[in-house]
Parts: sequence; structure tokens; C-alpha cells
Amino acid sequence: MKGSPLFHGLAPEEVDLALSYFQRRLYPQGKPIFYQGDLGQALYLVASGKVRLFRTHLGGQERTLALLGPGELFGEMSLLDEGERSASAVAVEDTELLALFREDYLALIRRLPLVAHNLAALLARRLREADLELDLLSFEEARNRVAYALLKLLRQGLGPLFQIRHHELAALAGTSRETVSRVLHALAAEGVVRLGPGTVEVREAALLEEIAFGLA
Repeated sequence: MKGSPLFHGLAPEEVDLALSYFQRRLYPQGKPIFYQGDLGQALYLVASGKVRLFRTHLGGQERTLALLGPGELFGEMSLLDEGERSASAVAVEDTELLALFREDYLALIRRLPLVAHNLAALLARRLREADLELDLLSFEEARNRVAYALLKLLRQGLGPLFQIRHHELAALAGTSRETVSRVLHALAAEGVVRLGPGTVEVREAALLEEIAFGLA
């Protein structure tokens, strides 16, 4: 948690000061944190557990945007612009969150301006990733999509051994569970991943990256 990119460049005592502005929130497995369309008043830092971000489209279809673990942030956009939540968030397992509300955020950055810079850097990185993901999901085949979804989880520090079901990975990759199963077995045959009951282990991260970007 103290290694979150929000605290990059802060001294240990400054991280402790920053954390004092957050409020602890506990969410049992399956409990919604907020819904798409809600007015945003806080950003959240995952202290423990796992959170799923998803968007609901017309017709009721859901698309998973991210699975977030300890140290990761979400909900920052609505905090900054006071607009509506663009996605919903739910606790995948028993989860502890640290909430930073707008007034506390403004007070924090007056004390530690570097936090605002770190948040801006995080937003810029996510914008670049979103542009890249949109391109991949629009033009690449299912193999690339699944590889990119695994690569994204790996870059979030959730691997190399993932506790993830095929339907969860399918939601991240924007394809069907059956397609994910076929792709994973093909990747396993190539030695890129190893499959177990409810798990996927990345064995060749460099090759996975090449597949994700259509280089292999």
C-alpha cells in the first residue's frame, strides 16, 4: 500500500502523513462500492482484497475494465471533476479500502504537492493505456486480446500466478469464455502459460508481450 504510485517520491514520514487523510472502509465480498452514474466524492486506495471495475452498456451487458489489488487506485476522475462515475465498482473478495474525499484531498496536496503530480502522472499513464487497449480490442484477434489482458494483470503486479476464472479473463479481454479457454490451452501448449484449477501462471512474460502486440 505504501508502495502505491500515488506516494512515489515521498519520504516514509510523508507517506504516513498522506495516509492520515484517508478514511478506512470495509467491503465484504460482493458488496458494491459505487455504481456507474453516481456522483463521485472520493478516490479509493486498495489496502487489501480485490476490486472489479465494470461498465454496464445498454441492454444490461457488463464489461470488466480492471481487477485491482493492493496499492492500486480507482475513482480519481470523479473526485477531480465532481462528475458522475463512469463505471461501477464491486468487491470481488473481502476488501479494505482507504477513501480520500475531495476536501481531504485538497488539504493533502496543500501539505504535499507531490501527491497531485503523482496523480496527474497516473492519469496520463492510464489515458495512454486506454488508447492502446481501444486499438487492440478493435483490431486484434482473440489471441492478442487474451494475451494483452494477462499482460495488463501482470503489469498491475497481480502475477505471475493469477487466481482467475476463464469468464473473468473473458470479461477483461472482451471475448467469450469458450474463446478464452481455447486461447489459454494454445498458449499453454506454446509454453507461454501454465494452467491449473482456477489459475493461470505466466511463464514467458516477454513472449506474452510479443503476442499481445501482434509480434508473435
